[in-house]
Amino acid sequence: MYTSLAVQHAANPHTELLAESFYVVHDGTVTWADVPGLAQYAAVHVERDLGLGTYRFDYSRHPIAALARNWLISRGADPGQLAVDVEDPMSTDQATRDLEDFLAVSGDRFGIRDDYTHDSPDFYKTWIIATDSRPDPGQQPVRVFYEDVDTANHSYSLRQGGFATIEAARSWVDRLGHPDNPLPPLTAAPSARAAGAGAHSSVAITFSAPGPAQAPATPENSPTRPHRR
Repeated sequence: MYTSLAVQHAANPHTELLAESFYVVHDGTVTWADVPGLAQYAAVHVERDLGLGTYRFDYSRHPIAALARNWLISRGADPGQLAVDVEDPMSTDQATRDLEDFLAVSGDRFGIRDDYTHDSPDFYKTWIIATDSRPDPGQQPVRVFYEDVDTANHSYSLRQGGFATIEAARSWVDRLGHPDNPLPPLTAAPSARAAGAGAHSSVAITFSAPGPAQAPATPENSPTRPHRR
């Protein structure tokens, strides 16, 4: 039930033998775990000591693939070389790809406070509450990252919203799925708002509220969840 979504191999430059491997995998067994809502992605790092003929294996679980990539990049993976390793990746849109790439290279900027994956054929959604240790001036210090999977159309979207407090973020996730509960936008920094007002007479925001994904398949550096049902 483990599905490889992205992989990178690194060879020893002197011997050209495989020295390191980085994997993003989806763990389908979590669907039947005793505890509902667990993170379904794993980042796997394998280091090989070619002289001793041994290897070291380490892994970390994450609620979305972009955060699994983040963990691997922090351990030496090349962001541009984590290639998709699935035959039929889900389609998504540019806003999702941009946010995934941002999270993958954000380092330790975001502290994950809570997450939950709703795993059912008609309601496959993941939310993450995170605190931002380096918010831009004027931005809220708490974010919700929200992944919405459309299993029928084999597509998904990832969006983010801004909140003043963790309590406000929890209030939003408690009403997830209600039509009168849109994801609040992440406010832009004052300089961006001023520039946007001068050009368009409106306040600029980072990403729109969640909506259906109707774009082509993700590029090679954006691993996605496999179609499982």
